[in-house]
Amino acid sequence: MSEADNPQEGRGSPFSGCFILSAIIIIFGGLIVLYTFMYHKLNREIDAFTSDQPIEIRVAEPDEKAIKEVNEKLFSLKAAVTQDRAERVAFSAENLNAMIASLDVAKDFRGQTEIVGIEPGGLVAKMAQPMRKGVIQKGVRYLNGTFRLQPEMRARTIAFKVSGIDSVKGEVPQGFVDGYAGIDFLKLDPEMEAMKLYGKSIKRVYTEKDKLIVETGVQAGGSE
Repeated sequence: MSEADNPQEGRGSPFSGCFILSAIIIIFGGLIVLYTFMYHKLNREIDAFTSDQPIEIRVAEPDEKAIKEVNEKLFSLKAAVTQDRAERVAFSAENLNAMIASLDVAKDFRGQTEIVGIEPGGLVAKMAQPMRKGVIQKGVRYLNGTFRLQPEMRARTIAFKVSGIDSVKGEVPQGFVDGYAGIDFLKLDPEMEAMKLYGKSIKRVYTEKDKLIVETGVQAGGSE
């Protein structure tokens, strides 16, 4: 019996077979915003909606049932990619938070990100986003608030477009949100091993109602 047939097998590293989803989760926490190009224009405004300290974000520890559910979905996705067949797997906000709380490679990002909802327009994530203060000033400040992230397929990769930011301190100017989206840093490196191995099999990543949908497809030369 293979891992895909038995989701409980390999419990010590339940997400080892799905690097794409692992990378997607890692993207939500701990990334430094590279906004040097708009430093001089927006630096004073940025002080009005950022803080020196991050807010505390707690993701509930998933129980055995939650771990089993997300394992089954991840291994289903892995099996579809391995067998080169079309599959549609839906992940809830609870599934994504279970991955954040349980994934070893995401441990450094716990306390920075919680998926608080999934809407047709994208993911809604509570985040304590670290930001460099700029070229002249050293150190980090934090944009604490709620981010709206729209997943979309790009050439050879998956990206998350920032469509809105509601800060817990002050109001984020639309110009900053537009610039943030323009940086396009919330995307998977097409040269990373995971994308080289599985990227061609991931055909669509999108939100539908209250779920994040990942669809695989048959590669050229394959069959349904």
